[in-house]
Amino acid sequence: SQIISNSNTMTSKSNPLGKRLGTTVTPGDRLGNILALRNKGAHLIAGNGTYIRHGHLYASLTGQVMAAVQEDDNDTSAENDGNNTTLWIVSIQQNPQQQPQSAYAKASTSLCPQVGSVILGRVTRVVRPSYAVVDIIAIVPTENNNGQSSAMKQQPYIIPFHEPFAGTLRQNEIRPQSAIELEISDCVRPGDVILARIHALGGEKEYILSTAETELGVVKATCESSGYDLVPVSYKEMECPVTKVKEGRKVAKPRATA
Repeated sequence: SQIISNSNTMTSKSNPLGKRLGTTVTPGDRLGNILALRNKGAHLIAGNGTYIRHGHLYASLTGQVMAAVQEDDNDTSAENDGNNTTLWIVSIQQNPQQQPQSAYAKASTSLCPQVGSVILGRVTRVVRPSYAVVDIIAIVPTENNNGQSSAMKQQPYIIPFHEPFAGTLRQNEIRPQSAIELEISDCVRPGDVILARIHALGGEKEYILSTAETELGVVKATCESSGYDLVPVSYKEMECPVTKVKEGRKVAKPRATA
């Protein structure tokens, strides 16, 4: 196999990850469409720091996108037309100076969401008018996280899960004293990365989330027309830096840093 860490020497046809390869990503960033790329002869496989959800490959860690590439001589599927499929084992390489590996590894293998914990999640679906479906991808250590060890509280970084947990953000848990007629699509949209607190346990291993606190809400969103990250302009709006179009969001107030 061949390890590839940048896309400078590759054509777009031979590199299914495009400009993502070699760039720095954050949890919840989408890296590729599994099915679409497989039909083109590239098979994406989730390696360290990535996971597959609804046919797409996502990052679960902050770091550089890497790929180990090898030919799959055993792929004889009809859609492959007799050509060998290229296996792309995609992983995220972290900067050891940014992530203390020993503490990080201990936390990432044993944690699970708990009521009261602040989490980082990615909105996967909005069901109007009542709720949004969220992939819970990491815990955000805070002094108020319930049931967490003192060692975890001292970690200034997010603690990602190996696999995402299912969460639901209900209409009446988005803003403080939310009215039932609140339009959920003016607060969160699919693809948004949010900070939320686990409010309660739902049925079938589902967590009920809340963004009613001022420091909770959308922390990252992308403009559908330009592809650029939206910039917060108020507690309820974000703006595209290119098109200047404003979109409604429940914006998280930036957290104070020591």
